[in-house]
Amino acid sequence: MLAAMRSLVSGLTNLTWITAGYGWFTLVAPILVAAPLYFAGNLSFGGLMMAAGAFIQVQSSLRWFVDNFSTIADWRATLLRVASFRRAILNTDIVHGSESRIEFVEGPPGKFSVENLRIASPTGCTLLEDTHVEMLAGERILITGEPGTGKTLLFRALAGLWPWGTGRIKRPKGEDAMYLPRVPYLPPGTLREVLAYPWGVEKFADGAFAPALTRLDLARLVPLLDSTQHWERDLSEDEQHSLVFARGLLHAPRWMIIDEVLDSLDDRARDCVIDVLTKDFQQTGIVYIGRVPARDRLFGRTLRLMKDPGAHRLARV
Repeated sequence: MLAAMRSLVSGLTNLTWITAGYGWFTLVAPILVAAPLYFAGNLSFGGLMMAAGAFIQVQSSLRWFVDNFSTIADWRATLLRVASFRRAILNTDIVHGSESRIEFVEGPPGKFSVENLRIASPTGCTLLEDTHVEMLAGERILITGEPGTGKTLLFRALAGLWPWGTGRIKRPKGEDAMYLPRVPYLPPGTLREVLAYPWGVEKFADGAFAPALTRLDLARLVPLLDSTQHWERDLSEDEQHSLVFARGLLHAPRWMIIDEVLDSLDDRARDCVIDVLTKDFQQTGIVYIGRVPARDRLFGRTLRLMKDPGAHRLARV
């Protein structure tokens, strides 16, 4: 990110030097060229000004590319992004047909299991150190790994959003699961509707919303339950994540799959969320995928995620 920003600033600086320098040079150049004739007495002052004006008029007609270079660069960058997106869309069916798929099946209630899971990606294969993992309802499991091992890829695979690879994921039949990505999604609407998402507010008792907010240290938002705002802009990142956990209190899911959310929270919000996960979700199976152990008192088991760059590589498109 910083390297891209540095490159962009450097390019804009060079472009500004060229365009600004070109503009100032064309103001001075005709006078410098005609000055010897003027000082020799062969050209009047009026003639000097006429020559300079004629030069500037011709130069203004020819400097269109200099004035519009940045606009042309923006057009080109937009065209390349659209062309790249179109190429990826056209090649999607090719990837679907050529790559093996993870098998998603329904298992017995109260048990979430992963068998011989190997997740394919362009950079290699992501897999768990244990080939067979069973997670029971009410159990709290931490899945950790070094940077670049594909933690978010595992989260997407468990959610059924990334099907490429091998192995089997058994999800408990008839039990709901709540998936919490690193970037929370807050749909448009009132705060009450945001908490009830994806269900309607009529599914929950009117008195259930305020206690959920208060439990996550969001009591200041209780008077705004029926207000419509741009919540993704008006709330801080920590408040948005806390709001999603308040949603979890309302829904009381049987399973929660969390992707690195705790790693980005400040100490106060993190302690509050961990206290809620410990005391209010005792019957919920929690799978947390993160960089470092969040709290020893929360997780009873730790699994390791590994990366095999040479195994089952997803073809680049």
